[in-house]
Amino acid sequence: MVDPSHAFGALTPNLAQRFALAVIRIPPFYRGSLRPFWVKVLNGLRAGPVDVRSVFGAFRVYPTTNLVDSAILIHPRYNQEEIEFLKAGLPAGSTFVDIGANVGLYSVALGNHLKPAGRVISIEPNPICVERLRANLGFNGLPTDGVFPVAAGDSPGRGHLIVDHDDLAIARTVRDATGGDFEIRTLIDILDQAGVDAIAALKIDVEGFEMAALGPFFRSAPRVRWPRRICIEHLGEKSDVMAMLAEAGYRLARNTRNNALLILN
Repeated sequence: MVDPSHAFGALTPNLAQRFALAVIRIPPFYRGSLRPFWVKVLNGLRAGPVDVRSVFGAFRVYPTTNLVDSAILIHPRYNQEEIEFLKAGLPAGSTFVDIGANVGLYSVALGNHLKPAGRVISIEPNPICVERLRANLGFNGLPTDGVFPVAAGDSPGRGHLIVDHDDLAIARTVRDATGGDFEIRTLIDILDQAGVDAIAALKIDVEGFEMAALGPFFRSAPRVRWPRRICIEHLGEKSDVMAMLAEAGYRLARNTRNNALLILN
């Protein structure tokens, strides 16, 4: 949980952590395979959350609970290639949609890029991540009214999360007919409520729920409403989602280590 009694900057790395981070951030020490070890080292020097500033903004990270948090702490330019690709498709006053926003790496980075006139719609069902997402937006002076604590799916309903490896970044949405922990809404419904008529860029990372989130949108929304650029976690070129996007007119600009970057022809 986010401790509201600590203003940002109260939890900056202590002297020992700063020394360790100076070493850890030297390439290739910050590689993903080494991060679990470094997290243990940093947590041993002082347990708990850490306030960190990166090239993308200010974040309060909880590195032992979330892969994204640990990456923000250890790698100051984590996912920079993806973020720069999306920035290039976000002119002033446009809208970015972040599906599976987690703690807000993309929402903060692109919110800072778009402010003061642009908008960010952040969709995240995990209540712990939602609280941290809102806090991180607040630390950057960004509005939180674009946060939707729901999952984007193919029809309205309820769901719950299955968290793998005790890592909040690896959480799968499952429909729950008995009630569930959060609401599932269609992307069109969310955008309608937000008053968004067109998306300039979209990022999605929802651990297997991509077709449910995007399928109804591309079947029903007019082309003028489609995002010009998409960043999507690697699913394989022959996946149903990638086939649907190719048929819709998206071409692969390039692949990064974790994501496919697409542009609408």
